[in-house]
Amino acid sequence: MRAWELLARSGGTARVADVAGEVGWSQRHLGERLRRETGLATKAAARVIRFERACTLLRRPSAPPLAELAAVCGYADQQHLARDFRDLAGTTASTWRAERVLPAAPIRPRPPRPAPAPSHP
Repeated sequence: MRAWELLARSGGTARVADVAGEVGWSQRHLGERLRRETGLATKAAARVIRFERACTLLRRPSAPPLAELAAVCGYADQQHLARDFRDLAGTTASTWRAERVLPAAPIRPRPPRPAPAPSHP
């Protein structure tokens, strides 16, 4: 569905009116189609897409601080990001990240190989 693609491409930050206009539908028709095809209302679909983007960025080793992540993902503030994590993941963003991003394992030198056994004729 093109409307979903537009919402996804925007990271869930596109205005509903803009998406409806782009696909040539009314806002009401857009909402009905999204609900029929995804089970989500327009705002809920945008919320899920925005949340998924936040999750993707949090999985990176170089994830930004939560306040910056909230801004990058289109949240009004860090509290809105926190609410989505609580509502959609059932935990905080920090805990969610800690459970999914493993610290880099130290590189250990490979043990020396044993010398080959002497061959007997």
